[in-house]
Amino acid sequence: MAATDKVDIVDDKKAKKDKKEKKDKSDKKDKSDKKDKKRVDDGGIRKDKKDKKKDKAKQDKLARALDAHLQADAAAQEEKASIAAKADDDVSIADADPEDIIKPAEELVPFALPLADDKTHKKIYKLIKKGAKLKSIHRGVKECEKAIKKCPVKTAAKAVDGPAPGLVIIAGDISPMDVIMHFPILCEEHGVPYLYVKSRADLGVAACTKRATSVVMLKPEGKKPNGGDKKKDDDKDDDADMSRDEYLAAWKELVSAAEKEWKTQVQPWVKGTHPLQVAAREEARRAALA
Repeated sequence: MAATDKVDIVDDKKAKKDKKEKKDKSDKKDKSDKKDKKRVDDGGIRKDKKDKKKDKAKQDKLARALDAHLQADAAAQEEKASIAAKADDDVSIADADPEDIIKPAEELVPFALPLADDKTHKKIYKLIKKGAKLKSIHRGVKECEKAIKKCPVKTAAKAVDGPAPGLVIIAGDISPMDVIMHFPILCEEHGVPYLYVKSRADLGVAACTKRATSVVMLKPEGKKPNGGDKKKDDDKDDDADMSRDEYLAAWKELVSAAEKEWKTQVQPWVKGTHPLQVAAREEARRAALA
């Protein structure tokens, strides 16, 4: 091979090599241009994977801190609300009707004397229903207290000759018992006979109320009917008068029963002659001698 041919081959290889290097340089330049363009489109900031992971961890940490702060605020607000509600309840209990805080008890209060028997229970509920229609009753602790205190105080002369100013019916299945504990003494001071019944709920139903009632006071007379055209209302007035007469007769009968039960069930305790009291004294005497 001639020397000139060898030179030509070497030149061709060199030319191909230069051409390839130029092409590689141009490709790299294009790639870098594309990256720069993408960087500009993204706002001039390029983040690698490590930076993205760090940012995500920071965001999660901030989110957890924010949730904890919000939960703490919610708990503090709930605690404040509960404290305020409790304070409101304390104030409202002081001003509330005792009927709203009384709960039914499983057993009768120990001082539920005199207690009406089953037959008298039916008479009591029937009379209360009549009294509710004639507006001859007082319902609830506060209302009955006021009505009893308006009655004159009992005297010796009145105890013998005077009629009873009313009849009080007390439910024995209530809690706390302190709400009605003063009624027997209050009734005896004002000469008002009283009886205990077994069910507060039945007493409320008989008194035509939507809730259970602890105390009901039956008056001997109800409110007089409003004036009107006598010609139109003669029949109604006659029926009402008959109903009042029936109510008054049943009321007097029930008052007599209450007084009789008081003498039978309560008076022996007052005098100290009840069999349980006698037995207790006898046992104490034997223990002292022994």
